[in-house]
Amino acid sequence: MEKLKTHTLQIVNFIPRPYYGLLSVFVGIAGDIIAILLFPDFDLSYMISDLGTGLGGIFFNIGTFLSGIFALLTYLHIVEILKNENINHPKVLKIGKVFAINSCVFFVLIGVIPSVRSNIILFVVHGAIALISLVSGIIYLSCFSYLFFKSEKFSGLVGYLPLIAVSCIAPFLFSWHPVTEWIMTVGITFWVAAISIYMLYRKI
Repeated sequence: MEKLKTHTLQIVNFIPRPYYGLLSVFVGIAGDIIAILLFPDFDLSYMISDLGTGLGGIFFNIGTFLSGIFALLTYLHIVEILKNENINHPKVLKIGKVFAINSCVFFVLIGVIPSVRSNIILFVVHGAIALISLVSGIIYLSCFSYLFFKSEKFSGLVGYLPLIAVSCIAPFLFSWHPVTEWIMTVGITFWVAAISIYMLYRKI
């Protein structure tokens, strides 16, 4: 087991962690685009999760699954940076880490359990999983934002990036409307891409 853990870490560390954020964005968008192209008459009247049950559902689900894993690796890297910087807010950092992991794990499950409208159990479970992921997202993003403002390695401007994502998530949670879901998706995608590019630029 210890050897497996060591080999896994060697594989993961082969690629600088910030690149995983860009991979998360790439596979997520790629899965969405392919699923949309294979979904007849798809428009903004459909929820994004409906892509997981269309002809290209496998691409959407795999993209979501991998996107969540890659995002988690990026978030753990952010936590490690903040931890090594020894910012005097260990509780906030711990809360941010726990809910970042929780959000990504449940996001991965979105790709495992599709939103099948004809199956009420799968439909409800999928919705509950998405809700937990998003609420967890608001918590870890708020923690990251607070810590970024206290950090010397992350500029003050970067502290606003997680808040932009939060401002995109909140309207969807109160509406569950397809348009606000797309806005939320764009906001989260922008956050992950922007923070990854920033870390690569600053070499942290």
